[in-house]
Amino acid sequence: MDGTPAWHEDPAFWEAVEPLVFPPETVAEAPEQLDQVLELAGIDGGRVLDMPCGVGRHAVELADRGFEVTGVDATPPYLETARERADEAGGGDCEFVDADMREFRRPETFDLAINLYTSFGYFEDRADDERAARNIYESLNPDGRLVMSLTSKEVLAGKFQQRGWSEEDGTYLLEERAVTDDWSWMENRWVLVADGETHEFDVSHRLYSAYELSELLRDVGFSVVEAYGGLDGREFDEEAERLVVVAEK
Repeated sequence: MDGTPAWHEDPAFWEAVEPLVFPPETVAEAPEQLDQVLELAGIDGGRVLDMPCGVGRHAVELADRGFEVTGVDATPPYLETARERADEAGGGDCEFVDADMREFRRPETFDLAINLYTSFGYFEDRADDERAARNIYESLNPDGRLVMSLTSKEVLAGKFQQRGWSEEDGTYLLEERAVTDDWSWMENRWVLVADGETHEFDVSHRLYSAYELSELLRDVGFSVVEAYGGLDGREFDEEAERLVVVAEK
């Protein structure tokens, strides 16, 4: 180990990519996404864990709807943005906690947990994924539910491209992608060009199939796990846009 933090533990990475990861149009999608999440979960009130919560786009919207919300993230600048967003929205019942999902756990506290926007599978050791999932499971009340949304092996296989680029307000992102370890790991090289400066990051994460993620969630204790092809509840098939999993404790 050379002491260099993993990409997902580096605040400099998250600060650099924030304009591309959370542009205004992405933030604006939160209300519609939550309409779908709450319908899938069959929940219309109670306490919600948003982990990781990023800049708070879902957490603040949930609080505005009357939920008691705890947003957890390990990126302090994002939490600062989330708190500012909550203050601007009137506060609501919204708590933000600086913590790693491998460490955060509040036994039998929440009625719903959400993990959205491909925010799972960052850790090199799969046991850490299981640890994070178990923390979510143990933090849920009896009959509590988890809604996850991420890119799966099946979805990626249908649209994989080795290279791509995007732009947001003069910030450019160039990506080179490679799938390794028998389609279990995604290696990304991100080159970010902003304000005349170039930054390069190696961004990697684990790839799960619907079956593999469902089995992981069952292994940590969830009794019922259902897979969908989108937050709108469509069937998980060759037309799936994302892998959405609803798990019940």
